[in-house]
Amino acid sequence: MSCKIPVMVFLAEGVCGCSQTGFLGRVQEAVRKYRDAVNYREYSAGSEVAKRYGVSYRGVVVGSKSLGSNPTTTRIEEAILREIEKYGIEAV
Repeated sequence: MSCKIPVMVFLAEGVCGCSQTGFLGRVQEAVRKYRDAVNYREYSAGSEVAKRYGVSYRGVVVGSKSLGSNPTTTRIEEAILREIEKYGIEAV
């Protein structure tokens, strides 16, 4: 597939990985269902990319829409599905 939906996950800096487990679990649960239609990337919340999207702690961006710092699995999936429909991408 040549066109994929960007899903960017921003992780807090200097925070124990165990505190991010639930957050990453929700993201992975949503992304896994649409892995053929998604381009998944992780970034530090201190990165230039994070600054572009206004993320300072942690967050999820689907397409160009920020979902905030603690979106539910359902909210992430809905955002992915909106992008799939918007661009006519075939999701397997």
